[in-house]
Amino acid sequence: MQHLIRIEGTFGLDVTVQTVRSQLQAAPAGGRPTVRINSEGGSVQEAVAVYTELLAHPGGVDTEVSGWALSAATIVLQAGKRRSMGATGLLMVHAPWLSTAGNADQLRESAAVLDQVRATMRVAYRRTGKSDAQIDAWLDGADHWFTADDALRAGLVDEVLDYADASALATFRQAMAACRFPVPSHILERLDTMTTPNTQGADAVSAAVLAEAQRGADIRAAFKAYARDIPEAVALLESSLANPAVSLAKFKAELLEVNNKGVESIMGNYVARDPYTGAHDGMKTFMAAAVDTLCLRSGMRVEEPHPAAADLRRTSIVGMAERVLSMRGQSTARRSPSDLISAALATDDFPLLLSNLAGKMLRNGYESSPASFRGWTGERTVANFKEHSLLMLSEAPALLEKMEGAEYKHGHFSEGGTKFTVKTHGRMLSITREALINDDLSALTAMPRAFGQAAVRLEADQVYALLTSNPTLSDSVALFDAAHGNVSTAAAPSIASLGLARAAMRKQKGLQGTEYIDAQPRYIVAPVALETTFEQLLASLVDPSKSNATPNVEWVKNLQLACDPRLDATSASVWYLATAPEQIEGVLRAYIETESRPHLEEEQVFSRDLVNMKCRLDFATGIVDYRGLHRVG
Repeated sequence: MQHLIRIEGTFGLDVTVQTVRSQLQAAPAGGRPTVRINSEGGSVQEAVAVYTELLAHPGGVDTEVSGWALSAATIVLQAGKRRSMGATGLLMVHAPWLSTAGNADQLRESAAVLDQVRATMRVAYRRTGKSDAQIDAWLDGADHWFTADDALRAGLVDEVLDYADASALATFRQAMAACRFPVPSHILERLDTMTTPNTQGADAVSAAVLAEAQRGADIRAAFKAYARDIPEAVALLESSLANPAVSLAKFKAELLEVNNKGVESIMGNYVARDPYTGAHDGMKTFMAAAVDTLCLRSGMRVEEPHPAAADLRRTSIVGMAERVLSMRGQSTARRSPSDLISAALATDDFPLLLSNLAGKMLRNGYESSPASFRGWTGERTVANFKEHSLLMLSEAPALLEKMEGAEYKHGHFSEGGTKFTVKTHGRMLSITREALINDDLSALTAMPRAFGQAAVRLEADQVYALLTSNPTLSDSVALFDAAHGNVSTAAAPSIASLGLARAAMRKQKGLQGTEYIDAQPRYIVAPVALETTFEQLLASLVDPSKSNATPNVEWVKNLQLACDPRLDATSASVWYLATAPEQIEGVLRAYIETESRPHLEEEQVFSRDLVNMKCRLDFATGIVDYRGLHRVG
């Protein structure tokens, strides 16, 4: 009996090299299995891996297109020693596509990658016997469609199978209506005019093909609904699909036995295996790909997009809602966009998809916004919103000589500091059903990103307000005061003024007033009015104030510059030096532990057909140690 291997669905999502390899391993030795293909394509990398796996199979394989082979699926078709195609089938060949974003250099690098993928595809299509020039014409920017007769003339298949009839064609037309690639009208017209080339026995053959396709679909549906997350269930699925003698009833009975091994069933709900991670969580895979797709469509750079993101690039938000409902076993036939969105919002998965997208855009806005304060300020987390003390410990007591046989002498620390309380800051946004139906990405992406940027502005406002307000500390002395030894007279940026400020910092002593702590400046904190001057000073190889080209000192070149326009609002000439927080913490930023920064929560409002999202930042600032800061001016 002919051994049948099925490739149905999207490469990288439904079809992987692992699933194909397991079916090949189950094939009888010495035979030549038939690989039956019905796929819209998908990840070209996965398709090339499957193509290579089929070529390496001992004795080879035959390939057959039972419905259609689009995009990357046509590569796999070329692995067959004998390539067949149903009379009602379709092929589509086009150039590789990559979802990316970035600057000019990054885009050119992505284009180079696509050129390499195109070269790999050209090797597969040489099986047609066509010239490289003809193959490159297929791999241009257009979609090239082939009916069965077209494909035979083009050398993409070796034979056309004559089991076309009205029922098979009608079933195929229904599938084309949901295709993510627009099928040209002239192709549809030619399919409409098709007649059965060989009527004798055609109905029986077509009915058998449709029955086998239905058997596979029923078995997969049962697997998604009832299978446990164990390898034995996956092995049973693959062996049952490969054996036409296994009925749906028999599969369910065997699956029940597998599920009951060593477990007690309590309201179980099992889903299909994720082809990327090996886990049985196809919904998780889909949502990760959908989030990356929408981020890319909004213009956000995604460093490593999910492999399945390319397959969703043309899918609208309504289409994604439809996919969620389908994966949960709900019928989507003849449902309006409004009904699909409302039904999807009633699930747990679609609101989570929207929340994941908003959260990713929120973090992007937060992490990509200018935050000049992060380097020179310290950071801590606290457990609650109570008042907290910032302790400024003295230097360690000096080590004393111990005489032979004598006891060690006790030392002690002195301490000072200030207090702070974390406060909650936040806003809400609403995503309406209308925005989802309209595919309005601004509601889903721009608004959360703007909230992330607002969180950074809040942090910067409070940090620089604390610095410029010169608050009174717990010792009843202002932060910057002669009594603290951390303020110099006004001076323009120069090697000399930097040197004086550094000397003052290095002369600082501990709270006990006996030991030098040698505070080393690492950052210059300055208004933007002085930014260019400091950049020239730090980048110069020589001292700009010397006419004899005196070399610039090394410690100055190692300083890091942090400029912010909030300082200009107080003074355009006052600037500061700060130590690295690891040595001495000057200004501290505090957050609530275990909370993301900023934090996002969502809530579905059933009565208003919308999803509310709340952005929250728990944040406070405080002064830890005045000796880590020095003001000039």
